[in-house]
Amino acid sequence: MDIREIPDSHIKWLFQQIFRKPAIAITVIIGTIVTIMITMARPFLTGLLFDVLWSKYLEIPITPVVDFLSLIIVDYEALWLIFGIFLTGIVGFIVNVFIGVLNEYLAQHTEKSIREDFYASVQSKSMAFHDTAKVGELMSQATFDVRIINATISPGLRMITQAIITAGIAFGMIFWYKWEIGLMAIAFIPFYIWTLRRYARNMAPLTQKVQTQFGVCNAHLQENVSGIRVIRAFTAERHETKRFQKEVDTLRDDIIDRGVQQARYFPPLILSLSITAAIGLSVWFITQGVMTGGEAIIINGALIQLYNPTYMISWVLFLTHMGIAGAKRIIGTMKEEEIIIEKPEAVILEDVKGVIEYKDVHFSYHKLRDKKITSKKEGTESIEQEKPETKIRDTLEGINFKTQPGDIVAILGPTGCGKSTITKLLARMYDVDSGEILVDGYNIQDLTLESLRKNIGVIEQDIFLFSTTIKENIKYGVDREVSDEEIVEYAKAAQAHDFIMTFQEGYETLVGERGVTLSGGQKQRIAIARAFLANPKILILDDSASAIDAQTEEKIQKAMDNLLENRTVFIITHRLATIKRANKIIVLRKGVIVAQGYHDKLLKTSEDYRRVFGRHLDLPPIEPETVGSAAGGSK
Repeated sequence: MDIREIPDSHIKWLFQQIFRKPAIAITVIIGTIVTIMITMARPFLTGLLFDVLWSKYLEIPITPVVDFLSLIIVDYEALWLIFGIFLTGIVGFIVNVFIGVLNEYLAQHTEKSIREDFYASVQSKSMAFHDTAKVGELMSQATFDVRIINATISPGLRMITQAIITAGIAFGMIFWYKWEIGLMAIAFIPFYIWTLRRYARNMAPLTQKVQTQFGVCNAHLQENVSGIRVIRAFTAERHETKRFQKEVDTLRDDIIDRGVQQARYFPPLILSLSITAAIGLSVWFITQGVMTGGEAIIINGALIQLYNPTYMISWVLFLTHMGIAGAKRIIGTMKEEEIIIEKPEAVILEDVKGVIEYKDVHFSYHKLRDKKITSKKEGTESIEQEKPETKIRDTLEGINFKTQPGDIVAILGPTGCGKSTITKLLARMYDVDSGEILVDGYNIQDLTLESLRKNIGVIEQDIFLFSTTIKENIKYGVDREVSDEEIVEYAKAAQAHDFIMTFQEGYETLVGERGVTLSGGQKQRIAIARAFLANPKILILDDSASAIDAQTEEKIQKAMDNLLENRTVFIITHRLATIKRANKIIVLRKGVIVAQGYHDKLLKTSEDYRRVFGRHLDLPPIEPETVGSAAGGSK
């Protein structure tokens, strides 16, 4: 969903969600009105029946009940009224059940649609968003907040309709028969409106606070479950338990504060006084002979019906505040500014050759922070802009190099020098601050994200496997039919087949969440098989053999000689055997290319390159006159 289509008003957004199925929403409203009219018809018919019986049979002495019933049976007018009362009960029940089911369907459909939109929005966010977002907070919004919006619709939609229509019909009936009683009954409304406004003003921040704190607790729990190995390793269970208890205590206190506020709100007390006075007035009218007993039954029945709207509106107001609080949090996430934007006229990248060129590329994570929305949004966390006193060095500065199809490019340098950032920019996980990156002559910002990323395979150091079978993990992301033979072929090429077959279920073995049942080396080999099966023209290996023993690594390298033919490969590593296979080596220091070339040349010309291998090799003397020629400006 385009964030420009999301309204700024949370209430307007809620109405948009409810009326995604306008026919059903309108049917629910109309059906609820019909149900209320049927319900309100009962005291009306009962009053008419009383007047009929009172006027016709008041002077007749009746003792046994059966004689009274016999009088009704021979009176067709009374019979029709009794039948009408019975019929309103049956029809009201049927309509109520039908509308209840329809309302629940509307609520569930709306909940499903909101959750799908939220999921799609989170999926489309850039890595800059995911770098700072708390998974637990997002989970809270996708589950708890969306569920609360469901409750706003069912039973909220029916309840607010019932309350308004019931009050309207009840007051209409009262004023129709005796406007004096109506004025007495309506006397409580100004106080009722005042208490509603006060209740709403006090409940809004408390409800927002509860749901925000619920998200905090959820985020804390998710973080602890994900980091359970670290917690166990440092015997920090007691410390983390205390931290979590503190968050839960805060949530408990917030909920209690909200409950206290609810308990203080009690407008039915004033309503009871008004209704008691109105009933007393109706009795006086009867004694004065200006109102019949049937009219009194109708009026008093309508007065009693006013209790339901009074309670309903307060409850609906509570649900609505919760729904609005949830909507604010959800909209805050969905409307967060997109940093990676695909142009409407973006080109589909086809027939990739693998010519890649970086032209004067500059990038800084600090500037990326400044691009994010900095205004504080209620109910969501935002990143405050920091104003550094001194200039912060860019992560990458003036990166220039070009590769040809089939090149194997090794990137090395000290930790934090920007090695991984170079490859992340290529896949548009982030956008450059200045300069451009070209693939086959196309600026990657002019390409569709899907076609660009489909042609780039990535094997990272921290391998993520999904909680499914080994086979499903290997063929993940491949949008074509894949045979078991292909999966086995590439698993063998990645030296994964043998260990897979040691499991009882083989390729159908479940790997557990994040692949916890596999060793680091096993996970990396599955990831390599996955990349091979995807058949990308550009492959990024971020220290992908770091958890594989030397013997297995040698086998994988031999397999790569065939599998990586006519592919452009980026390898981020300090392994000498891997680096020596590269026909282009890029050496980084503090985000700047300080040398590039091939292995033998850099051993003679680059102090930074020599520093990596000085402890392991007998190095030739450095050639001072050529040091400058190895710097990053070369192509």
